[in-house]
Amino acid sequence: MNSFGTILLSSSLAILIFSALQTVYGIIKKERKAVEMGRLALMTNPFVILLTFFVLLTLLMRSDYSNYYVVMHSSEHLPMFYKMTSIWSGSSGSLLFWNLILNVFTFIVLWQTRKSIGDRIPMMNLILAVLSGFFSFLAIFYADAQPFREFVPEAAAGRGLNPLLQHWAMIIHPPILYIGYVSISIPFAIAMSALVSGQLSEDWMKFIRKWTLFSWFFLGTGILLGSKWAYEELGWGGYWAWDPVENASLMPWLLTSAFVHSVVIQERRGMLKFWNMILVILAFHFSLLGTWITRSGVLEGPHSFSKSTIGTPFIVFIIVSFVFFIGFVLYRRKELTPERNLEAITSKEGSFLLNNFLLVLSTAAILLGVFSPLLYGKEFKAPWFNSWGVPAGIFLLLLMGAAPLLAWRKGAGAVFFSTLLKPFLAGVLGGGLYILFYMNHFTKPDSQYGDILSEIYSVLTVGVGVFTIAGIIQEFYRGAKAQKEEYQDKNFLMASLSLLIKNKRRYGGYLVHFSLVLIFIGYAGNAFKINTSVRFLYQLMPPTTGEIIYASMDKAMIGGYQIEASTLKIKPVLISGLGGEPSIQNVIVSQEGTYSIYKGLNKETDLVTERRFYPQISHLTGDFETHIPTSEPAILSMAKEDFYIQLGAIETSDLKSENPDLPLMFMNYYFTPGSEMDKLRLFMNFPKEVVANVEVWINPLVKLIWIGSLLYFLTGVFLLLPIGEKNKKKVKDV
Repeated sequence: MNSFGTILLSSSLAILIFSALQTVYGIIKKERKAVEMGRLALMTNPFVILLTFFVLLTLLMRSDYSNYYVVMHSSEHLPMFYKMTSIWSGSSGSLLFWNLILNVFTFIVLWQTRKSIGDRIPMMNLILAVLSGFFSFLAIFYADAQPFREFVPEAAAGRGLNPLLQHWAMIIHPPILYIGYVSISIPFAIAMSALVSGQLSEDWMKFIRKWTLFSWFFLGTGILLGSKWAYEELGWGGYWAWDPVENASLMPWLLTSAFVHSVVIQERRGMLKFWNMILVILAFHFSLLGTWITRSGVLEGPHSFSKSTIGTPFIVFIIVSFVFFIGFVLYRRKELTPERNLEAITSKEGSFLLNNFLLVLSTAAILLGVFSPLLYGKEFKAPWFNSWGVPAGIFLLLLMGAAPLLAWRKGAGAVFFSTLLKPFLAGVLGGGLYILFYMNHFTKPDSQYGDILSEIYSVLTVGVGVFTIAGIIQEFYRGAKAQKEEYQDKNFLMASLSLLIKNKRRYGGYLVHFSLVLIFIGYAGNAFKINTSVRFLYQLMPPTTGEIIYASMDKAMIGGYQIEASTLKIKPVLISGLGGEPSIQNVIVSQEGTYSIYKGLNKETDLVTERRFYPQISHLTGDFETHIPTSEPAILSMAKEDFYIQLGAIETSDLKSENPDLPLMFMNYYFTPGSEMDKLRLFMNFPKEVVANVEVWINPLVKLIWIGSLLYFLTGVFLLLPIGEKNKKKVKDV
């Protein structure tokens, strides 16, 4: 099947070369038949790539160890679901998945434009053919992008799926993020076809806006899912670390956010034409750059792949493409002059322009931080990003709240008392109440030392957030009131719902703003985060069947919480949910600590946190090589804060001698056959006393982040679905 997959990829490249040549010939000679032939060839390619994808999927499901990708990213002991999702866990599989998504979107946009005969359509086809051809080219000629590379001789076993990826959020996070990345290609191709052909009429704006909104939604959802995964799986008590690969997805999201807003100015005021072309070029190339960062191995991160041969051709393609299209923007600059000039910086269009400037500036700063190891010889860590990112985020939040309340062309002074005053007062009041709230309700650290600047930023974030929410409520109230006056039979709730459906672009946007405000307020709680480490002493208990048990009666006080240690178990956990006999290949060694959490005299719950040690199997011999540790934190989630604990390293009680390799000792104890006396002899090798390190975080307001994330997703789905659009069209026709 490896040969069949390679033949399919070669066929795909041949089809795309044919499509590109036919389209170029048709454009030069003005031959519509040649252009049509190129379009039909391009519409055929998705089916070839889909078949290629299913071939690799079949190899993974069958655990075919003659395939290099299967050997390195799957295992016969994985559940079938994880075998299937491992198709995007490695470089070559994820690039094939990227190519599949690109071709699906290409087919959709070609179908949408099948009746269009404008001069810019062939150019769009050509751009998409070249882009897809590049990915097929990589998959054929570069080893790290070849999904059907053979493993000779056939491997004895698969190395399995990275344990960090065996989590529900990581199963759906990569494909959602890929959809966001890849879909930027469509608005880029549409815009560049208009630019290169010179057909710059405004009729393409609505079409491009829908695709950009689609991309923006999936990128944002993917980022938020990644935060959820990091919080629940990595065991470090956080949800965003400014990791290079996190930043790689954030940068195109910021740029698409800027583009979604600036397109409104072009539609309403005929401004920012030149700027919008620059934005869509940047958004597309930053999506490619994010892929390059992840797969080139140039920068390290928890999601990135190892050093790769595709790094050089990928970055060359990005640079050549960027220079080419920026050159065309400069060439067409006279045709992209604005129809009107900015009349007031504090007008609605002025606030949109400031929003754009800040988003692009933030992207540039993140890019500098991402490449800091290459530029400065050291990596810029989270404090550097936060030093400018937090104030920039607060200012963006302010613009988000003010922009809907401002007027076109007029400055803020002209509308301050009519639209801005009440939300402003609500924001001041909200900030003041927040100060009283956190002083009385947040868990206080044992020391009174605090970060005053972070506290100020937190209060500003909440105050500006309340200002934004008050403005949204005010706009909804005014709109619903007008609806109620027009339709007397509607109550206020029905009037608001009708307003949302009939004007979903505007009022749905307000709901997106509301979701982002909730997320920002959740981030503001980070200023009052408490992190500490505690140690618990455990004593070995008599042996039981299949488990090693340590017991403790130690207690610790953190803030207003008391933690009581009880048991520490070392036990086997079967990897596969398919049953079967435990073996050295399919057993995880779990170190499981149980802790009772008290608030005052009241017991809140029992929390169970683990460190799991996954077996790394040699693909050459099928024997055990080493263990890969992962964290399984336990979280007590409450309305105002999360109590988050993670079991850490286990040491000898004297803290001086070398720490025991408990997972390996347990495997010897568990798998070594012999009499009860032999088992007892192995049991006696375990230390009689150990000290377990437990990391504890108290994270205020985290729940608001996940509520805001859910609202972001639901609002995005609402905006993308064709709800309310038909009614709008009917009104226009009348």
